Amino acid sequence: MKVSNFSKARLCSAILIANAAMGYSVSVQAAKFDFHGDMNNRFQAYSNQRDWFNGSGLTGKENTLKDDGETENFGELKYRFWFEAATDNDEVKGVYATEIGGIRYGEGSGGDFSGDGTNVETRWAYVDFGVPGSLSHRVKMGLQPVTVDKHLWNETATGVMAQGPMAQSWNYQFLWGRGDSSNENAAESADDGFDGADNFAINLNGTLSPDLNIGGFFLYQINDQISEGTGNINSIGYEVKAIADNSKYDIANLGGTFDYRSASSGGHLFVKGTAIYQTGTIEGVNFTPLSGPTNLNDSYDLGAYFLRGDIGFDFGATTLTYTFWYSSGDNNGADDNFDAFIATDVDINESMIFQENFTDDDYFAETQYLLDKGYLMNKVQVDHKLSSQVTVSGMAIYNALAEDVTLGDGSQDSSLGFEFGGRLTYKPYSSLEIAAEAAYLLAGDAMDAFEEASIQDGNADEDIIHVAGRVRYKF
Repeated sequence: MKVSNFSKARLCSAILIANAAMGYSVSVQAAKFDFHGDMNNRFQAYSNQRDWFNGSGLTGKENTLKDDGETENFGELKYRFWFEAATDNDEVKGVYATEIGGIRYGEGSGGDFSGDGTNVETRWAYVDFGVPGSLSHRVKMGLQPVTVDKHLWNETATGVMAQGPMAQSWNYQFLWGRGDSSNENAAESADDGFDGADNFAINLNGTLSPDLNIGGFFLYQINDQISEGTGNINSIGYEVKAIADNSKYDIANLGGTFDYRSASSGGHLFVKGTAIYQTGTIEGVNFTPLSGPTNLNDSYDLGAYFLRGDIGFDFGATTLTYTFWYSSGDNNGADDNFDAFIATDVDINESMIFQENFTDDDYFAETQYLLDKGYLMNKVQVDHKLSSQVTVSGMAIYNALAEDVTLGDGSQDSSLGFEFGGRLTYKPYSSLEIAAEAAYLLAGDAMDAFEEASIQDGNADEDIIHVAGRVRYKF
């Protein structure tokens, strides 16, 4: 039977779409197409302090601890799908990703009956191409994942990135990224092309030996969008992204990392570390500290740092890890100095109580510090594989602020208390995860500063409980 060219085209299109939808990579006219997904259903089984987990600013919550606080349970979904189209030899690749995020079962636009809300967002949209004559050197431009360091900037942004290998086992990454330019045209200064929230970064990483990798990075950030008024930053939203649309700043970040792993007959020792120093100025910002007198300044000198170290040992099916980190905090919220480390845009999940957990749109902080008071963490974690499909984890964390905070009775304290938690992960199939987690905070007295005013008395009155689970399919 003779088939027309039009029918052939329709048949090829149908095959292409069907293969992409099933996750296969196919080649048509020297092009490859891949379709991937991350379908994550999360369930908050129980929390005794609903309003504590509100770093994302959900309506009706107040980021405070309450006497006999409201309990909460819910189900929600976050799905991400991405499509890649590339030439056979990967000279050029285009990537587009969508996300359906934070839709709660039975609630809001898209989660209730009929599910007809508008809740699909563009997550990534970028072109990735090899440098002519040297395909190992790549350039990416558009809306893309950006990582300078996971403690400093590790999120999606628009920009241009170049990366590739260097001599003697080193590689590089250069980045220009623009986080915000919504008020660029209104800036008081003459438009020099960089009035928006511009970020320039260089990363260098190398292998010194089979056991040791090191890296260094420098991130320079400038912004001049102050003319439409003074921006606001408070203890909860203490990140650069919170002030990028209406402020002026000039910030330099210098950091280094190392990763050492040594194999022996008994197992593997590993030691990792990160250090970051910040300096610069921030102008046109009204700052509201967690406690103490109101700050009457709108211009600040920044001088802050972050330190992290991990040491652990793999023996058989078990991994034991000790983690320490210190984010500097501000000991005087009324002066014109910012001594508290400030990240640009990150997602940190070391603590289930203080940072992101399975329900990662429902948290207190997404940063490795709390408010303008920094953070001191000591954590011991044990992970054990019961089988190829089941892993159990247990952890104990001492949480503290880097600086004292004023309590309800006028005293000062920094201890946030001891956190105990665990996770159970079951993978019945390689692409499907069924998991549960739970954590309990035995509150220290510094938690009094986070309680609603009526119960602040200088003592911690409320412990925090978190229990959640998820079913996650990735392909």
